[in-house]
Amino acid sequence: MRFALEGSSDDESISSLDYSISSDEEIDLTPSRNPRSTLGRNILTAYDTSEESGLDSEDEVNLGLDDSWDVVKSKDGGGNKKEKVERADVKGKGKGKAKMVSSLSYQVITPRRAVPLRVDDLPDAREDQFEIWLKSADQEAWRDGQKQANARRGEIRNIASNARARMKSQEDSRLEKEADELRKMLEGMTMKNEADERELERKFKEREKKLWDDIEAAIKDVERREAELAAATIAAAQKQKAEDAARKAAAEKLAQEAANKKKAEVERWEREKADKERKIAEQAQEAVKREAAKREEEEAQARAAEEKDKAGSEWRKWVEKQKWMKENVINPVKGDRATKTALKGGMRLMTRGLGQVVNTKEGIIRVTNDLHTILIEQLPSPPSTTSPITLNDDISKPYAYLLSHLAKALIKQAENEVSAKSDAAFPLARIVLGLLLRGHAALGEVLFARFVKKCPWVIPYYPTRQNNQPREEYEKSTGRGSDESVSEYISRMAGICTLYFAILQTPLSSLIPSIGSAPPTPAQLENLIIPVLRFPTSWTWLALALKDPLPGYPPTAHLLSSWLDIVAHEAVRVFGRGQMGKIWEVIEREGLGEGLIKGDSEAARQKLRLTLEKWRLGQFVIPKGRVWE
Repeated sequence: MRFALEGSSDDESISSLDYSISSDEEIDLTPSRNPRSTLGRNILTAYDTSEESGLDSEDEVNLGLDDSWDVVKSKDGGGNKKEKVERADVKGKGKGKAKMVSSLSYQVITPRRAVPLRVDDLPDAREDQFEIWLKSADQEAWRDGQKQANARRGEIRNIASNARARMKSQEDSRLEKEADELRKMLEGMTMKNEADERELERKFKEREKKLWDDIEAAIKDVERREAELAAATIAAAQKQKAEDAARKAAAEKLAQEAANKKKAEVERWEREKADKERKIAEQAQEAVKREAAKREEEEAQARAAEEKDKAGSEWRKWVEKQKWMKENVINPVKGDRATKTALKGGMRLMTRGLGQVVNTKEGIIRVTNDLHTILIEQLPSPPSTTSPITLNDDISKPYAYLLSHLAKALIKQAENEVSAKSDAAFPLARIVLGLLLRGHAALGEVLFARFVKKCPWVIPYYPTRQNNQPREEYEKSTGRGSDESVSEYISRMAGICTLYFAILQTPLSSLIPSIGSAPPTPAQLENLIIPVLRFPTSWTWLALALKDPLPGYPPTAHLLSSWLDIVAHEAVRVFGRGQMGKIWEVIEREGLGEGLIKGDSEAARQKLRLTLEKWRLGQFVIPKGRVWE
């Protein structure tokens, strides 16, 4: 049941009621002592008043017969207004077993049109019905208020639980955040402390090192001063002793001189006489020797000029041969695009074969046969030992062009691979001689002409600059590039000469069985292999290299070392150890001892000296690549 009260809401009025039930038959409605609403306070006031005076009269109750009712307020003897509610038996039997004590004080707003009636005018039945209705209303109001109060308390508990949970979560978050900040602060402090400790330790070590360095420096300084003092003392004693000895020797000398002066005069006269006679005889002998030396020098100069002119004429001969190749073979083929295009495949195979060859019998024979196959494709019939192809005006130009390309590829390998590793020259040399033995005799002339163009030291010869000759043209004639350093030039010349030396020393007996035909006769070998590619030329090369002015040129020392490494073993076998020993002695005594062989550096001279010493002591070693695997 809801009551409309001024200044309070329904929920507030109901939530402030607090009842307690003592038993099933007796209901004691006791309001809370601390109500929060106006209704609660009114009920509490009515309850307290009813206990003091009670309601013992019905004169104060005024019921309206319409749809509203009033609770009449009466005054007590003291002038205070009290609200009285009649207590009645619920069952209509008067005051009985079940009692209801209510502290409710109702203030019902009566409509203005209602006229209050006095209780005296109503029958007793109306009074009993009112009491019953009042009790039922109280119970219904109490139940509704209790339900809503319980519901409100449940909501309040839920709100309180949620609030406590939120507060706990916020507190936990705050504590976790503070703990994380504290941990980070502690980590930062720890890192800073560690850095400070490391810095302090470093500074301590530096101070300690400086302290020990100062101590050691002080000790060394004291030791040095003591050593200087001791040395000065010893030097002073030695000086004093030397002075005493000198004075004693001077005195003895003066005495001896005085004693021998007379004897010396006699001996001097006899000696002068003998010297005059000896000088006359020596002058006569020197005159004879000078005349003989002059004749020998003139003969040597004539021989040197003859040899030099011979080397120069040989160089010019092969330069002209290369010019002939350029004019009659290379330029015409380059001008014929169809021919050049047809030859490109074979040229690539040649370059690839030479780049992949290894020092094995199987690999060398395979590459040689491949090159032989590529070359004979440009000939009407394959060459042989009995009918070799020579270089002349009737030679097939595509064939000669392939020979020129092959020679160029061989020299390229010598400049790059052989200059870095001399053993790489031996398989290339066997390929060259293998092709010559298969009838490609023209290859020898084409290859040596290109050798001379790129490296005049294969003769050996070093051309002199002609009058009004451009510098670029002169450098090209010496085989040197326009922007090439001396060390690079010497290394490249040594690579080409090493390949040439490897060709000279390669024994033909190891290659003849691989040609697949009858062995050539000595006369056929002379047609197949030109003289400059035969082993005796190695002696000629060494003799020319030791003739003036070649020993004074920078590359000579390096090239002589290469000759000893590649050719000397075969030279000792052919010419004899005694004969070659004389050459070693001359090179070591006159070439290195007297400084005739200068080289490009002292390292080149020392290398040559060590190589000669090994040969002189018999500690020579056969070149590793000379015997194929």
